[in-house]
Amino acid sequence: MKKVLMLALTLAVTAAPAFAQDKKAAKSEAKAPAAKELSAAGTVSAVTADSLTVKGKDAEWTFAVDAKTNVQATGASHKSAAAKADAKPTPITDFVKVGDSVAVKYHDMGATKHAASVRVTTSKPAAAAKK
Repeated sequence: MKKVLMLALTLAVTAAPAFAQDKKAAKSEAKAPAAKELSAAGTVSAVTADSLTVKGKDAEWTFAVDAKTNVQATGASHKSAAAKADAKPTPITDFVKVGDSVAVKYHDMGATKHAASVRVTTSKPAAAAKK
């Protein structure tokens, strides 16, 4: 009886690392691969609180934007910080206007393209006030 118990205990201790490795492998395979970050550049043809349309040389793209989208434009960091202090959202329409030249880094999610960051490279001058 002692020999059988010792044999079972030895097999259990020997096999334990093999089972642990299988669980790690299963977890790493279960994770979805990270979406590749792509980029696009062009002129803004339309902008709303939740989307941005950019016309490039060869194509036109529509990107989904949300609170996670990083917007880089002149004055954006100060305005964003002030709105955050007041607990107010800052829509992309506050910083990006139709006619602005932008560079967009995005993730292709199949049916939609999500803008991770939008950088205004050249902003369209504001229209002169009518007298």
